[in-house]
Amino acid sequence: MKSKLIFLASLVIVSGCFSTPDKIGDTSKQVSHEKMIESYLSSNAIKPTLIYKNDGRKEFTLLIHHIVWKELDSGIEISIDGHSISTSDKVTINSVEKSGKHSLNFANFLLQAKIYEEESLIGFVLGSEPCTGTGCSVSYQIIYDLKTGQQSYFGRFKTDFEFELYDFNLDGRPDYLATETDGPNAEGLISKEYILYSQIKSGEFDEFSTDRQERFWFRYTSNEFEQNSQDEKFEENWIEKINKNGR
Repeated sequence: MKSKLIFLASLVIVSGCFSTPDKIGDTSKQVSHEKMIESYLSSNAIKPTLIYKNDGRKEFTLLIHHIVWKELDSGIEISIDGHSISTSDKVTINSVEKSGKHSLNFANFLLQAKIYEEESLIGFVLGSEPCTGTGCSVSYQIIYDLKTGQQSYFGRFKTDFEFELYDFNLDGRPDYLATETDGPNAEGLISKEYILYSQIKSGEFDEFSTDRQERFWFRYTSNEFEQNSQDEKFEENWIEKINKNGR
């Protein structure tokens, strides 16, 4: 049994409602940009109905949905209620790093699955085992629409492996935050840009835009070698003001 990325199995039942927004940006209490982002995302997250963290099994059930996965020569194959999808020929929608998009051939292990019953969506997190170097900081996410069978593929580098969906616009369309990472460079500077994607009628996720703005994003830059560095900064071109402290 593979050991390095094995997780204890857990099935956690939670309610399928939206979380109550937390108060953020209180000017009487200065908080780090990292904590500010964490609080903002938490206040807009959609709670999954069920969470499964893989313990090495290649067959399990989420509510009434039967899921089987297997490793291929490159990538993996996932079967959801008999409908099989393969990652061997898939490329991420987003640019995972400044160098560009990633092929999902790298993924060979299913780490996590979350089902959102009300939204009829399943989110999968994939990784690689064994991993070396920067490869240990890469994960891939698949959003699977149970109604249409459509899939959306994303990748992340040096960002939380946890799968999350959000409702930023309160428009009834689930949102996903893709990330694009630049760095770290020799001085330890690393920049993470978060880009807004929303579900479209076909069931896939596409980059969110309006007549007035083509791309919605916010960016956090920090120094991996030095806490509270002058290099830390937060920039945003978002649907609302996140940084209410003005720092």
